[in-house]
Amino acid sequence: MLLYLTLAGFLISILVLINLRNSNKANIYLLFFLLINNIYALSHYAAVYSQNKYLTATMLVHFTPFYLLLGPLFYFYVRSLLMDDFKLFKKDYLHFIPAVIILINILPYIFKGVDYKLAYAEGVIAKTSNLLNFDYLLIPPYVNFLFRPIHALFYVAISIVLILKNRLNLRNNNLQQSLIYKWLLLLISISTILYVSFLFFSVFSYIKLDYKLAVNQASYILYITIGGLIVLNFSLFFFPNILYGLPQLDYRLSTKKSSYKKLTEIEETEEKRISKSFEISDDKLLLLKSKIDSYLLIFPYLKPNFNLSMMSSETDIPVHHLSYFFNEHMKINFNTWKNDLKIEYVLELMKDGTYENLTLDALSKKAGFGSRSSFINSFKSKTGLTPSEYLQNLD
Repeated sequence: MLLYLTLAGFLISILVLINLRNSNKANIYLLFFLLINNIYALSHYAAVYSQNKYLTATMLVHFTPFYLLLGPLFYFYVRSLLMDDFKLFKKDYLHFIPAVIILINILPYIFKGVDYKLAYAEGVIAKTSNLLNFDYLLIPPYVNFLFRPIHALFYVAISIVLILKNRLNLRNNNLQQSLIYKWLLLLISISTILYVSFLFFSVFSYIKLDYKLAVNQASYILYITIGGLIVLNFSLFFFPNILYGLPQLDYRLSTKKSSYKKLTEIEETEEKRISKSFEISDDKLLLLKSKIDSYLLIFPYLKPNFNLSMMSSETDIPVHHLSYFFNEHMKINFNTWKNDLKIEYVLELMKDGTYENLTLDALSKKAGFGSRSSFINSFKSKTGLTPSEYLQNLD
């Protein structure tokens, strides 16, 4: 039964995610997380029930490093789902160190011949305590056996903290966000059950020195584990909207003018839609305004790539709150507000004479505009004059 469910999980995970039209990083992390979970389950099947020495020889050791990717993939999935424009930084690659260490540790087994591996598999089939009897470099197999579920549970825990920090954004908005929130609760609950079960089996089998005995004496936990795998794999099949993620704003500016205009229109429409999906109390609005005013003291809007996502990240104010603040409170969209601040900065430079040593191109770059034309258009929209006309009147 476990074998068929695992294979079904493989197929469902791959088919649903491959056929998804708007593939994104979050879904890639989810794909590999589910696939490795199914491999993990298959390795348990190979250890306890399989009588096929070829399957057992293949599954029991070779995939061990991948199991230490479960935690990081789970964490990266949650982060990419909750954060706009999520990407891995250099420090994030440190999460892969345990997997690399285990890979190095099992190299002696990997480079063994087929005869050695088949003999090892036959020994495991005869008695599961032989699981621990394979060549390694430094870390004993039982340490890795116990460490794997603990490692995964650690990442589930820090993902829970991340979700709790963003729970208001997930619960107080539209149906899609509510669906994602429920999916994350389900994913965390089932993952916790899975890894606690694996930890129980690992500890019990280490004490009794018999993994099969551990499973037989606590078969109800195995059924819970199987049930968890069924729910995880089939949730994506019955609720494909999960794969579309949260409604996020994409503020990556295109280098082409036509794309830029279209992107701006999409941003403004999405911003207004999100801002109308909930309300903020007057007290919170005052706190929000105070926080934004303090943030503006460092002139963040002068950065060429300044956008709502960046502002949200640097102020720790949810994107949805910022959208509401601009559209419903200030009655202005974010892009107009940002460009107005840039122009006000340029006007101050012009008034104090700083402009005398700068060309219009230099002024536009100093204010964080991506092009001379966008600078001139924003300037004229704000003042009713082109920069040259304004300077002539100033003189």
